[in-house]
Amino acid sequence: MPLVDSVRVAAVAVAIALAGAMPVLSQEGPLCPGDLDGDGQVTSDELVTAVERSLSGCDLQTVELRFRGRVGDLPFACGTTYENAGAAGSRWLPTDFRFYVHGVRLIRADRSEVALHLEQNAFQNGDVALLDFEDDSGPCSNGTAATNAVVRGQVPRGEYTGVRFALGVPFERNHVDASSAPSPLNLTAMFWGWRGGYKFLRVDSFVILDDDFPEFRVHLGSTGCRYGRPLEVAGCTRANRADLRFDDFAAARDVIVADLGALVADSDLTVNLPETAPGCMADLGDSDCDPLLRNLGVDPADGFPSPPTQKFFRVEAAE
Repeated sequence: MPLVDSVRVAAVAVAIALAGAMPVLSQEGPLCPGDLDGDGQVTSDELVTAVERSLSGCDLQTVELRFRGRVGDLPFACGTTYENAGAAGSRWLPTDFRFYVHGVRLIRADRSEVALHLEQNAFQNGDVALLDFEDDSGPCSNGTAATNAVVRGQVPRGEYTGVRFALGVPFERNHVDASSAPSPLNLTAMFWGWRGGYKFLRVDSFVILDDDFPEFRVHLGSTGCRYGRPLEVAGCTRANRADLRFDDFAAARDVIVADLGALVADSDLTVNLPETAPGCMADLGDSDCDPLLRNLGVDPADGFPSPPTQKFFRVEAAE
């Protein structure tokens, strides 16, 4: 066994043995020991990280992952009409653009992954962050004035060559009471309901035709969710969470682009399957969802991640 792995195994053993004596700390306190994601539990990964940080003197660095909302090559902005959107080349007016990510990890050159322990603020709680590009102006009146295009956290100091994250809210936090949840999980506009959970991605828009303005929405979330014990969701037939990984990414050099143009590129925005929601609400049987899910990196057949089909996110050099 390599020396590094031996050290990690020993660290786990020591940490687990001492777990009962270790204080459980949230991220509002010191980042070094204990409950790093603030969920009230200490996992083996967190214990290993705590030991590694103790051995290294808690030498941490702050990392900012910058996101950018786009529609093709143009920046997303409330009130802007975009030409040639979708498979039919439609005139398109997006009016909402928000999504959750979680489980952010940075990747070392040896392909090992290190969790980014998020700063706790209005847009980040535990390991969940909200990216919000609408500003409540003009037609984006269903949103909020505050925007956010950064995920910020800390990792042990070192060189990182990639990034990985999931689109959505993790199952254990997806079925909660949004009315009492901490920000950013308290937004009712991003919540379907206790059983259905959160809208992982919310895109609202209008298609501008000569004499009509039909709606086109993309609301991604888990579907087919079922009850277990009373007041508990046992699982969902389609998780609909995407797993994104970019092996050539440097936080100081690059930005992560979320491109609405790429999302709808294979969809005719002027056509909607009869007796279904306008656009896609991730419902089983709504074929309008299929190209959108594929472009998000989700398999429409089972709701599992499908990284090879993903087009929505890309990495670009910061300007």
